[in-house]
Amino acid sequence: MPHRGIGLSFLNALIELLYPRLCCVCGTGLTRGENLLCTSCLYDFPFFDAALISGDGLFSSFEEKCRPEGFHSLFYYNKYSKYKNLVHAVKYRSQKELGIFLGKMLGERMRGKIQADAIIPVPLHAAREKKRGFNQSQRIACGISEALGIEVWEDVIVRVKDNISQTGLEPEERRRNVENIFELRNPAKINGKHLLVVDDVITTGATVSSCLKVLADAGNVRYTLACLARPLA
Repeated sequence: MPHRGIGLSFLNALIELLYPRLCCVCGTGLTRGENLLCTSCLYDFPFFDAALISGDGLFSSFEEKCRPEGFHSLFYYNKYSKYKNLVHAVKYRSQKELGIFLGKMLGERMRGKIQADAIIPVPLHAAREKKRGFNQSQRIACGISEALGIEVWEDVIVRVKDNISQTGLEPEERRRNVENIFELRNPAKINGKHLLVVDDVITTGATVSSCLKVLADAGNVRYTLACLARPLA
């Protein structure tokens, strides 16, 4: 048995040497006890302040029938911030563990601030999800669910159009690009419910607004929004 333990220790050390664990923000090597983010990056983490949302015009972009009651985000970033690496890793690098980890962080910050009946991740089109292998919003939603004990419902709304990426589009172009891309599949399930709608990043709110319009067709639905990150100019 001691020989087996020594062998496993050697194997683990070899794996660490060949495939070192790196911080998802700054890329430095992680030490024992650190997970996904190094201590320094966690210490400087740019947590989102709700005061940042006031006056920025996000809620005014939503129609009255589907205007959210609240908004939660884990962090903010701009084009110069190293923390934008987290968005890229969750969205494009198949970092399942990271998406759930950050979702749990967000859920912990929301504890006691929301009483939702269910979590609805903004869906990807089936073709894009198959190509990518995952829906990053669903992973974030699963992390929030672990922290808050609220169920994730994925059978309520689907994305029926594989629209082009919103990246680089002007606000009006973004709005037109996401028209009629969602379809409600289970209206009775959410009638009269308070939904926590989760996306990875909310910029102008065009995509999630389109999603809420469709959910509103179920009748008497309330919303709170949550996202991993909110970009700032």
